[in-house]
Amino acid sequence: MRFQSMRLFFIFCLSILIAFAGMALAAPIPARKSDALGSYDAQIEQEQSEQKEQKKKANTLQKDLQAAQKKLTKIASSAQRNEKSLSKLDQEIAELEKRQTQLRADMEGDQAALADLFLALQRVRRLPPEALILKPDAPLKTAQSAMLLKGQLPELYAKAEALQKKLTELEALKTDLESKKTALNTTTRSLKEEQSKIAALLEERKTLYRSTQNDIRAREEKMQKIAAQAQNLKDLVQKLETEDNRKEVRKQVHKAVHTKPKSAPTPKDGSARLPISGNITTRYNALDRFGAPSQGIDIEGRGGALVVAPMGGVVRFSGPFKGYGNMVIIEHSKGYHSLVAGLDKIDTIVGQSVLAGEPLGTLHYETGGEKPVLYYELRYNGKAVDPGKKFAGL
Repeated sequence: MRFQSMRLFFIFCLSILIAFAGMALAAPIPARKSDALGSYDAQIEQEQSEQKEQKKKANTLQKDLQAAQKKLTKIASSAQRNEKSLSKLDQEIAELEKRQTQLRADMEGDQAALADLFLALQRVRRLPPEALILKPDAPLKTAQSAMLLKGQLPELYAKAEALQKKLTELEALKTDLESKKTALNTTTRSLKEEQSKIAALLEERKTLYRSTQNDIRAREEKMQKIAAQAQNLKDLVQKLETEDNRKEVRKQVHKAVHTKPKSAPTPKDGSARLPISGNITTRYNALDRFGAPSQGIDIEGRGGALVVAPMGGVVRFSGPFKGYGNMVIIEHSKGYHSLVAGLDKIDTIVGQSVLAGEPLGTLHYETGGEKPVLYYELRYNGKAVDPGKKFAGL
């Protein structure tokens, strides 16, 4: 009887436990966990939407930037032609002024000789007849002097006329050159004003684009954190949700984690051109100022001249580098890199795509009347090579 009572009590307890277990299994997902998961999923969806909008904005800015780059490249090419013309005119004017100074000095000497000759002629002409009677030998000497003076006159007149003609020609040429230089200065000033406007616009767009890129990166980092937190929450509640919900959330998390903005393709090399207009003073493999074979070329230019990208590519370095001053390194296609050193101001940033002929900055200034020099080096697969491989005529 006692055993049967214990058996009934055991069955009763077991029934109670089973009932409580059923209640426990049927319990709903804790509200705070469900709300947290939904909140993170909503954040992921919102971040994805905002990221798409930011990428759309960045693409629009990129198109505007490319259009401005093409316009700037065209203006830069015109400005470089003007800089080259100005350098040529400066040299021609300097040579003309030197010749003019020499001719004026020659004419001053000739004028002194002419003045003495004219005075002698005047004296002979003004000599009264009575003086000739008082001095029997006077007429003979006077006649001889007059004949000598008369013989020299054609030569002196011809020389004076030739010098005057040359001086007149030089004055006319100088006036013409100064007129052209004034026109070029006006054109250059106009181009620089337009270029300044474009540069300001590029700077503004570059800032906006850089800000947009930073926002995208920041958002991606934030999304990765959100996705990581959501994944952790899923691990905690995966036994309390349906399989379909888990797959949907996992899909969103995977997309949020692995979606990245497309990197800008490397621009085409375009028509290769030297970074500045000027004379090459040191060629590849020639001895440089240190007495060692040069791995690049030195180009003499005008202080403040535009420095442009020799070929299209992506800027990989921008800033000062020991021994080279301000330098820009551009990555081109097929393993080529350009090193452009000696800039005063840099107008590009790391990661920016540049077109062939697009301004990178301006050339530095030299003191003491010396002309500034830009250093250019072409590298292939990390090794310096002859720039003649890309630049015809070097």
